Amino acid sequence: MNIGILSMQQVPNYGSFLQAYGLKTTLENLGHHVNFIDIIPGEQLPQFKQDKLTNLKKGLKRLLCRNPFKMVYYSLKFHKRYKTEFVKFLYKDNIEVEKYDCVVIGSDEVFNIAQSTWFGFSRQLFGDGLPTKKIISYAACCGATTIYKLNELGLAKEVENMLKTNFSAISVRDENSMQVIKTLTGNDSIKNIDPVLLYDFTKEIPEKTPHSNKHYMLIYTYPARMSNPEEIKAIKAYARKNNLEIVAMSDYFDWVDTVVTPTPFEVLAYFRDAQCIVTDTFHGTVMSIIQNKPFATIVRNMNSNKLTGLLNQFSLQEREVKDISKLEDILNKTINYYPVNELIILEREKSIEYLKANL
Repeated sequence: MNIGILSMQQVPNYGSFLQAYGLKTTLENLGHHVNFIDIIPGEQLPQFKQDKLTNLKKGLKRLLCRNPFKMVYYSLKFHKRYKTEFVKFLYKDNIEVEKYDCVVIGSDEVFNIAQSTWFGFSRQLFGDGLPTKKIISYAACCGATTIYKLNELGLAKEVENMLKTNFSAISVRDENSMQVIKTLTGNDSIKNIDPVLLYDFTKEIPEKTPHSNKHYMLIYTYPARMSNPEEIKAIKAYARKNNLEIVAMSDYFDWVDTVVTPTPFEVLAYFRDAQCIVTDTFHGTVMSIIQNKPFATIVRNMNSNKLTGLLNQFSLQEREVKDISKLEDILNKTINYYPVNELIILEREKSIEYLKANL
């Protein structure tokens, strides 16, 4: 079959790349040819509209660090690599297709309307205008979008109609998304694991990185997200006490020791070789889990739905940092990864069956 994936692969983010690659390769291993489809931007909702002034303020806020030149350097370096190397790698097998046998929408926050993005409210992400007669989702996520917010935006009925009309099967990756789908359509959706958990990246992960023989704590976050002084103080205190270098990915933070801009597969190797990880992202938590590492997850309001659901699913609630003063206790507590790994195996089998049954 010729299958199209409509996902977040154009978003410059390691997690976006890995989830896209993981789903693509899984589908290819099932015997299909797979293309990526780019998001067609929709309308900018007034509540989440991106304008030049807002973006300028965000940019100026980021530059108020001790070394703005390094901030700009690392940001440009990562974005250039993402566009010229990483994304092109995903598209290297794309062929021209007029009509697909099936389009898979997902994974990632493809159903998240309540956020500020360059593509806004794209109805394409809900199946409109796609060159296929069959559409399914895989591990789709509503992110911060809830039924309350859909009603507040006046879009609940329209989203309901698109979900009912366009999709032959709906798979999500978290409880909030399941609740949204159930409330809108009256039907249960299937919960499947994110493609970064679904696919086994063992063959792609390099044996070594420049940090493989060093002792370091890995920080995995987004620009300006981990800026709370108390959080920084606790992280630095733990690193000093345990003689660990603090390493951050792609974006410059003036309080870390080293910033690296690896390839997406090298990222997984950095997770593998770290002594511990502190993250506040979904995929940072996922990569910590698949590499069986000690980690601590700081849950933000913007990602609480998906992150708490992920931790609950694998009985890892104790890894959530509710009080930053407890960071040391969380990182020092041993994780029994045996039941976690067994559950991942079962969830992989379940997800493969979903794909086989609905393609």
